[in-house]
Amino acid sequence: MIFVTFTIDYGGIEYLEYSWFKDYGEAHYENGESITDKDIIRDVYGDGENGYEYFEDHFNEETNVYTDYNDDTIAVYKVQEMTQKELDVLVKMGVLYKWLKKNI
Repeated sequence: MIFVTFTIDYGGIEYLEYSWFKDYGEAHYENGESITDKDIIRDVYGDGENGYEYFEDHFNEETNVYTDYNDDTIAVYKVQEMTQKELDVLVKMGVLYKWLKKNI
């Protein structure tokens, strides 16, 4: 399971957001074959009302940065391994959410 930290630049103000992926380990990310920055960002931010085509048009392959409809830039800052116990603590503290959807 991986814990992902994103950097979001909102009009010059930078902040962090977090997510997690149950079916991937850090090795999956490091080798770049199973999951990439683009996959992670698309799964979390690119499935909105603008859809797949908008995401593809606004994702920079060279920098691995997505620019959303508000001109906010979103990038993966850090990916690290996470245990079930750590996930439970972060959920309890309101940092992460457990979604009802399978395979997240």
